[in-house]
Amino acid sequence: MKTKILLLAGVLAVSLLPVNAQLSVDDASSREYLINHGHSNSTVDIVELSKGAANGEKVVLPVDRKYENKPVIYKWVDKLFLYVDPANDKGDFLREDIKFYPSVDAL
Repeated sequence: MKTKILLLAGVLAVSLLPVNAQLSVDDASSREYLINHGHSNSTVDIVELSKGAANGEKVVLPVDRKYENKPVIYKWVDKLFLYVDPANDKGDFLREDIKFYPSVDAL
């Protein structure tokens, strides 16, 4: 009888403790949280671009910082490789203006 009362009191004490998860929507969609939970960098970039588009904010991704403090010749060579090889990432995923008619710019 004594153990049943102690067990019931223990369960009651634990059930009355407040739950403090402290995980907000901003925390759950932050870059660090998503990377630590196994998402790829591309997925995190898509989430950040979607949040920026919904809030009307400009988002600066790590791909955008690629040209910081680089010499001009590096930028020219990189643009040449982007022109020659269309499979290279230009960094304009989810940013380019989608046009529903064909044009020369789409090539």
